[in-house]
Amino acid sequence: MSVAARLAGVRARIDAAARGAGRDPSSVRLVAVSKTFPIDAVREAYAAGHRDFGENRVQEALEKIAASADLDLRWHLLGHLQTNKARKAAPAFAMIQSLDNVELLRRLDAVAAETGHKPELLVQVDLAGEATRWGQRRPMC
Repeated sequence: MSVAARLAGVRARIDAAARGAGRDPSSVRLVAVSKTFPIDAVREAYAAGHRDFGENRVQEALEKIAASADLDLRWHLLGHLQTNKARKAAPAFAMIQSLDNVELLRRLDAVAAETGHKPELLVQVDLAGEATRWGQRRPMC
């Protein structure tokens, strides 16, 4: 099955679920996780109308971002971001979905001030009290 066909199937399921929940389907953003897939798969999804892609490794993502610079894509960083990689990650991603400590927030804020690029951030909050999960080392609150 082609990437376009698989995307169409996922979009149809999202549409049905959103309508069933009384939501506008256009309010749902589908992020295609492109980790481990070659840039050709990203390009195929782009050709099928997809624009949001997620990666969890900064270095792999930077390579794909560079290889797709000719496309209008929105890149998301998924998973834990090490503070020492914030300088490379902040200007490269439209959204960082894994803000898990104040030190990282400060580093991202400093990079945003320097570069002028301000990625959207999703804050990771521990509601379960699981010490084995990221975000437990230095709580946001």
